[in-house]
Amino acid sequence: MTASKRDDSPTTKHLVVNFTKRDLILYALGIGCCSKEYKGEELRFVYERHPSFQMFPTFLLTMYFAAETKSKGHSGIRPFPPESMSLSKNESGIIPTVFLKNADDVQELKHLPILHMSQSLVFHNEILPLNNNTDGDDHPVTIDLQTRILSIRPRSVGTFVTTETKYYQEESCFATAQMTALVFGLSPEKVVSWQGSDKIVPTNTNNLTTKNIATKKTMHEFNIPPNAALLYRLSGDYNPIHVEGTDGDNHGPMLHGLCTMGYATRAILQHMKRFSKRDMRMTEIRCNFVKPVFIGDAIRVEVCGINDGVDHHMSVCFCVYRSSSGEKLVDKGYATLLQSKTASRL
Repeated sequence: MTASKRDDSPTTKHLVVNFTKRDLILYALGIGCCSKEYKGEELRFVYERHPSFQMFPTFLLTMYFAAETKSKGHSGIRPFPPESMSLSKNESGIIPTVFLKNADDVQELKHLPILHMSQSLVFHNEILPLNNNTDGDDHPVTIDLQTRILSIRPRSVGTFVTTETKYYQEESCFATAQMTALVFGLSPEKVVSWQGSDKIVPTNTNNLTTKNIATKKTMHEFNIPPNAALLYRLSGDYNPIHVEGTDGDNHGPMLHGLCTMGYATRAILQHMKRFSKRDMRMTEIRCNFVKPVFIGDAIRVEVCGINDGVDHHMSVCFCVYRSSSGEKLVDKGYATLLQSKTASRL
């Protein structure tokens, strides 16, 4: 796929991010790969000498938090919100000052919790080889990101901000992600509502759930270890609520939404392995985060095949539940996979 014309609207930022095999491994460990579940199948995501070593599909979403302008070149732990979430130039904060009715409210904005509400990731073509070095060194791979605001929607609970991120390599856009975050507690009286001209992709285009589909179904249990959030944050999301928790919350720190999405993706890959003999690659995944997963929780991922392997194509829907109470934590999950032509090797 050739790159579409890059957008230079006021809310757009052009960023760059570098990553290595070490980053891929750290991410995969952060979502629980090669714990007691599925150790054999997941070794390809955590061991660089594995003959099929490759990027875990949802790793791309971590780049949003690590990306920065080319002039900075920082490494190590970065402040939160990251530069990608501070979408207006020379400003900090997820909402540009131009959308605040009073510029002084930017100070309040900096201290309000930001909650991840929904996420999508679409691959436009099969990922090309990113690093074919044979000298044994872990050379960094460079990806360009274009990030922009699609909408700002004030509501009574806070203000919802939807952003889009396009991923480029060598001027070719190979993936697009959309994220909706809630600035919890930001009054609608302080924000200017805004809707861009581009369409926001619905979280689940088919409105399917695991309960209304009579087809092949698998259930996957995961125990979230006590250090899960501490390990996952090293992939770039340093939001302090995942360590410190929030005021008045008796449950303790909540797990990153994208970490929960990673666990769900592990379940999808296992579903694929059970019902399809073909080597499949993920082409799309999207979901809503309904309630938080807390450190120490046991969760259950339910995956239902919509058309398992028909015409070299697989579609699934998925939900995540808290095992102890049955509460739904992730809803309207949907993913598609296609038969792979080449391995996404590094």
